[in-house]
Amino acid sequence: MKKGIRVRKRILLVHPRGCNWFPCHRDITDIANRMAPQGLLSIAAYLLEQGHDVSIYDCLGPGVSFNLHKQVKEILDYKPQIIGFSATTSSFPDAADMAQKIKEHAAHIKTVCGGIHVSALEGELLRAYPAFDFLCTGEGELTMADLAQEIVPAEIKGLIWRQDSQVFTNQPHPQIADLDSLPFPAYEKLKGFPHDYHLPLFSYVNTPGATMITSRGCMYQCSYCDRSVFKKGFRYNSAPYIYEHMKYLRTRFSVRHINIYDDLFTANRARITELCEKLARYPLGINFNCVVRVGYTDDELLKMLKDAGCLMVSLGIESANPQ
Repeated sequence: MKKGIRVRKRILLVHPRGCNWFPCHRDITDIANRMAPQGLLSIAAYLLEQGHDVSIYDCLGPGVSFNLHKQVKEILDYKPQIIGFSATTSSFPDAADMAQKIKEHAAHIKTVCGGIHVSALEGELLRAYPAFDFLCTGEGELTMADLAQEIVPAEIKGLIWRQDSQVFTNQPHPQIADLDSLPFPAYEKLKGFPHDYHLPLFSYVNTPGATMITSRGCMYQCSYCDRSVFKKGFRYNSAPYIYEHMKYLRTRFSVRHINIYDDLFTANRARITELCEKLARYPLGINFNCVVRVGYTDDELLKMLKDAGCLMVSLGIESANPQ
């Protein structure tokens, strides 16, 4: 399909359950902490903006069966033309099993998988798992939009695809520089949001709660962190965008607490100062939690956060040795 010709696709984005690696033990962690799949919500919002018919199937969502066969049946009931999975290492086996069962029932459906596991291993996964037609590396919004537009696979950046038995890994898509250009995540596509999506115990006072991510990438390359897969390229939403995002969650979904899951939320002090000043001057009736890093935090900043409605901050202790 040539660029510029608008195509409307029926797309289902799937968040696989995965496992806790303890045989014979049912994973019930989502009872106490059920997080919205932020990556899929952002991709869904972008595809909706492009005019596609988009739904989300969260295998960790309320009321979803643990049985993989029942999950596949419900997925097929959507009658999608494209199914996109977002998988971590622990959930990739479920994604692969579902893709295989989907192909057995409806071989015409295009299957694509993305996420940190795919971005780390890339082409070898497509060779090992033929039930996937494509893999998507890095950020998924632009690659999925190009795929939905039926652009020739060889021309889609960030795509891994096959022709006969040969696997091709295209150049990565440039990182999205202006995160403010993206629409707010498509929370409305999650069944039971926000009341059935619980924040971690003891991390909030008021309900319902929600989660946000206001930046991407990282300035550091810690070997133990998945940010080392996505390379450097720290980008963030502006303070006005974050404020409007919080306001949207408050007015549209009556959210009263937000967990902000940025790794470096306070890295840009000017951004946080502007946001805190606006929240203090024009409060939204929302508390929030955030993650801070030693070296980007001091008493003045913590007071600003508190005055803006921050309830709790978290930080990682990497070593007890001051050297």
